[in-house]
Amino acid sequence: MKNDPILKNDRTFPPEAPGGFALGCNYWASHAGMFMWRRWDGAVVERDLDLLSAHGMKLLRVFPLWPDFQPLTGEYVGCGTLRSLLQNGEPLQNEAGVDDAMMERFRFLCDAAEKRGIRIVVGLVTGWMSGRLFAPPAFETREVLTDSEAIVWQCRFVRHFVRAMKDHPAIAAWDLGNECNCMGSADASQMWVWIHAIASEIRAADPTRPVVSGMHSVSTCGRERANMRQQGELVDWLTTHPYPLWTPECNREPFDTLRNECHPACETTFYANLAGRPAFVEEAGSMGPGIVADARAAAAMRAQMFASWAAGVPAFLWWCAFDQGHLDFPPYNRKTVECELGLFTADGAPKPTAEAMRDFGAFLETLPFGALPPRRVDAVVLVSETEDFWKQALGAWLLSRQAGFDVRYAFAEGDWPDSGFYILPSGGGGYSTFTAGAWRRLLDKVRAGATALVTLGSGCVLAGLEAATGVRTENHFARPSLRRVATPRGAFALADSHTRAVTAAPDCEILARDENGEPVMTSRRLGAGRVLFVNGALETAAPIAGWPLYAAAAEAAGVKRLVRGDDPAVGFTEHPAPDGRTWVVAVNYAPRPAVCRIQTAARISRVFGGATLEDDLLRLPANDGAVLEACIG
Repeated sequence: MKNDPILKNDRTFPPEAPGGFALGCNYWASHAGMFMWRRWDGAVVERDLDLLSAHGMKLLRVFPLWPDFQPLTGEYVGCGTLRSLLQNGEPLQNEAGVDDAMMERFRFLCDAAEKRGIRIVVGLVTGWMSGRLFAPPAFETREVLTDSEAIVWQCRFVRHFVRAMKDHPAIAAWDLGNECNCMGSADASQMWVWIHAIASEIRAADPTRPVVSGMHSVSTCGRERANMRQQGELVDWLTTHPYPLWTPECNREPFDTLRNECHPACETTFYANLAGRPAFVEEAGSMGPGIVADARAAAAMRAQMFASWAAGVPAFLWWCAFDQGHLDFPPYNRKTVECELGLFTADGAPKPTAEAMRDFGAFLETLPFGALPPRRVDAVVLVSETEDFWKQALGAWLLSRQAGFDVRYAFAEGDWPDSGFYILPSGGGGYSTFTAGAWRRLLDKVRAGATALVTLGSGCVLAGLEAATGVRTENHFARPSLRRVATPRGAFALADSHTRAVTAAPDCEILARDENGEPVMTSRRLGAGRVLFVNGALETAAPIAGWPLYAAAAEAAGVKRLVRGDDPAVGFTEHPAPDGRTWVVAVNYAPRPAVCRIQTAARISRVFGGATLEDDLLRLPANDGAVLEACIG
């Protein structure tokens, strides 16, 4: 595989930007936060947008708070029976019950954005924000994702809003709303109906702009409320909200290190590949100085932007524009974790994160090309739909990143991109993570010449394992195990929830053993290809330290790269250009300067960014990146 066919930039959205990478943030006015519409001050809005524009932000996500824009109240008669719906206790101003004054204020915001060259994504049904549920008074006690009357009025609101604003040039896309899967307890089919209703109203009113998901934590498991196949079927763009603090398997190391810095790029690629739709980072953030110091948050953000851009993610928005600790209403007078999340303080002083975003945008403008060409992809990670497979996906990304190659994702029961290298990670504890059909299909790929890396732990079972791999399971039982694995690149601990005792056939090559001499990683020919077997759930049990086994697998699979480094904290992605050059993006994921010895199969003619290259030594500042121009011949 030479590139990634799913993650690509649609030139209509996001807006054109240097390097094909739009930068921005989520915006509430600095003086009033989410009550900006009811405490309206146009002069503050204009000052805010001046500040954001001066720091290079070209894309904002904004929110017409649902109860402010559709303030429906009830008219009740005897015995508390609802007779009709009113608007703030008065007759409806229009058939949708939308407040005309609020629409004028929203148009003011759009006009002000257009004057400054800023485009906006509109989160239409904003009924959830910062851990608080918002709904018109008439629906405050209802399940707004499943109540038919509430859905009718949401559809009327969306239709009215989009029709009124569809001709405004500042609007780049329509977002369903902010994290709407948090607005109620809908199941997967009920959520499908809700998304279909809202997306259909948007498309009927404005067929020219994309429908953006706005969801948080979409699952691979089809039983979950918001899942990959549902999203791919119903929306045009998926969105990720990659906060390490709230995401499983993240925030396990310091914020300014590999796992958290790879998180946005990995999750966004994961969503796009599996849903078959493009995706972008709609909200990223550190969750404030109570989690990580501002300077370290900015350094990590810089590495996140480099990694996301290199992965083909076309936009990166921070949460949020301004601090909100001065506000006197819930959740800000109650949830202190929501108060210090801005790029700027409430009075407009830029934080290091604002400066990092400005500087990264300026760096992209210095590059001698437009959009970065798609990255070279070396392997396909197969994903199960029987469980939420995020932790395995993240583990595979982290291991491959350190081992010096790139992956993409595909459903094991879906269409597989052609590849010479497939990775089948272990499940999360179920004995039937992968279907027999998917396992047989993988073995057919191997017999035809592909290499497969199979990591088996956490209770996962595959039929015919011995015939395929040459590894016999002697005992397999639910007792935690901990082994020390020795490799030429160093030793590491491999913990697992189960114990599997194995023996290897004489025709197996043993690539790694544990401290007792037992095989941990084996290699065996199968037809024209090769099966690599790891006795352990490598992606979840050792997603950082276990990278030497991924490196051995890539070598066995014949992965060839133009640039390789000797520091696992420095990642390289390769981007072949149509003119024969290859642009190489190097990212230092460590909070320390890196001196990385590189091997190249090409001539490095130029270096862009804060790095220096002397002979074969690449020096990168902490949490920073660079672009290398590689020419063959």
